[in-house]
Amino acid sequence: MNVHQLLEDLIHGERLALAKSITLVESRKAEDRVASTELMILVDKHLQGKLHKASGDQDINGWTMAITGPPGAGKSTFIDKLGIHLVDRGHRVAVLAIDPSSARSGGSILGDKTRMQQLASRDEAYIRPSPSGATHGGTTAVTKEAIDLCLAAGYDTVLVETVGVGQNEIAVSDLVDWTLLLLMGRSGDDLQGIKRGIVEAADMVLVNKADGEGYEPATETQRYYQSALSLFPPHTLSGWKVPCLAISSVQDVGWDSYWRTMKDLNALPQLPDWIHNKRASQRVSTFHRMLSKALLEHWSSSHSTSGYDDLESALRSGQLSPAQAVSERLKVWGFPK
Repeated sequence: MNVHQLLEDLIHGERLALAKSITLVESRKAEDRVASTELMILVDKHLQGKLHKASGDQDINGWTMAITGPPGAGKSTFIDKLGIHLVDRGHRVAVLAIDPSSARSGGSILGDKTRMQQLASRDEAYIRPSPSGATHGGTTAVTKEAIDLCLAAGYDTVLVETVGVGQNEIAVSDLVDWTLLLLMGRSGDDLQGIKRGIVEAADMVLVNKADGEGYEPATETQRYYQSALSLFPPHTLSGWKVPCLAISSVQDVGWDSYWRTMKDLNALPQLPDWIHNKRASQRVSTFHRMLSKALLEHWSSSHSTSGYDDLESALRSGQLSPAQAVSERLKVWGFPK
């Protein structure tokens, strides 16, 4: 594979090149690992080059936002409407829709692209559904790489729709600039919602489906969360208080408030430095994730895997504890106790 040609096509905004690039970094084939590593090194150099040319404008590489929340909150419908708003305002929007994986086939069960029909029809938008695989936290193992590829392809707004798995979707907040929590009125999980987890990691909370018969439940839940959010520690962005708004993804309810809130956010003088620091932390956390993955793959492939069956049998029978099994495997690999 000619990685340099792929990068050139990617930078020129060719959709096929973006699709190929994401497929490459998602691949588990050994022969694709070298090419994907080379590609991401080049992509990082390109993005850092854009940043330095901007003379300190820290958000030159676009805006990345996660949309997370419980199943049924209407994340795909919200993204469809939000994406159309952004495209109509001259933005290029990429959506990374993380679908839950089939336990048998490993493929995606849902098809979020089919629920974003308006946005999918626009040339300025790109939608990529990806199976979550065995990764926890509502993302895939290479969501950060996919985000960077979208930015390199010229999409100035990247939206990540996480798997709707509940209150533990906090991993995505380490991958994006902004985390938006989408809820629904009277979901039956209000008491759970104000505990730690994704609510504490959220930079903004929206209560969706505030229309028709859902308007009163949505506004009631909005008031509930507004009160609960006041009990949380101050946001790390100085001058920002996490808002909770009621909104409708099928009507225009709440959208004026949403855009005013985003305008207030962009007016904060501390925002560029805050994003810069957050992205610096993202680079460090990405290093730790990639290093852990590389070490595991290296030791699994280059060292003897004999004895695994015996270990598993001993675990199943109760002869060994999981901790003992790990100790035995580390001895085989030559690690000290």
